[in-house]
Amino acid sequence: MHIKNILVTGANSGIGYQTALTLAKQGHHVIIHGRNEQKVNIAVNEIREQSGNENIDSVIADLSLMTDVKKLAEHIKEKYGYLDTLVNNAGSQMGKERLVTAEGHEKTMAINTFAPLLLSKLLLPLLTQSPDGRIITVSSASYNQGTSDQYLDDIELEHNYGFGRAYGLSKLYVLWLMWHLNNELQEKGIKNVTINCMEPGSALTKLGSEQAKNRPLWMKILIVLWLPMIRNPKTPGQTNAWLATSNEVRGLTGMFFDSKGRIQKENRKYYSSENDQRLWNYCMKVCEPFLK
Repeated sequence: MHIKNILVTGANSGIGYQTALTLAKQGHHVIIHGRNEQKVNIAVNEIREQSGNENIDSVIADLSLMTDVKKLAEHIKEKYGYLDTLVNNAGSQMGKERLVTAEGHEKTMAINTFAPLLLSKLLLPLLTQSPDGRIITVSSASYNQGTSDQYLDDIELEHNYGFGRAYGLSKLYVLWLMWHLNNELQEKGIKNVTINCMEPGSALTKLGSEQAKNRPLWMKILIVLWLPMIRNPKTPGQTNAWLATSNEVRGLTGMFFDSKGRIQKENRKYYSSENDQRLWNYCMKVCEPFLK
């Protein structure tokens, strides 16, 4: 088996943790990203112990800040000669109040939309060094909440913020961005890097835990009622690992998978080449200063 270099973002808990653990058990070299160094160190030690694989590294970065995304990418570039797979797993859901990062961006969009695009762009040179480079990006069925053509003039929801709307749109937009990036690679003749997305279903994770206290009462009640339907994050984590390494999906690109690895037909109700380009132009304007 070829041992792959694989970076998993948001890997100290939840789906990312289960992704990293599955990959470690397969014998791969896994780089675990997280924001909190103490939590990441605990996760690294647990995964090493459970997998018997000592080849587990870590990297710390706050993906709400594009400066940190760039530092993360530079660290990976300096330390590793190539990267086989990038798993854009990290994500977050804010509360009822609109939060803005130190760089001036709405926090949901920064973490869920801008960061995966910027990190993917920055690490493409390493991914192209692999004979089978892969980008796996975790989206969400919540993208169906995104009535994007209404908000493309207000992508960061300065005037139209709602925490559910922000999350749904962020997951819709990251799908569009990955499709666009995939099309760019195909047009450039880059055939050794594939880009796919995955919908994890309702899994028990710490998504939005920081802002849980700011959720409206109806949302807190809904979450409690929904708990019996929520699955163990092990299932989507194993699917992420399968998408990251399996020969069964080698060469497949531009696909959208469910939590069990089945190809799904996306809802493209609001997708058009014009809307795609408007979103791409905006997000690249955010990312360009960090791509130089």
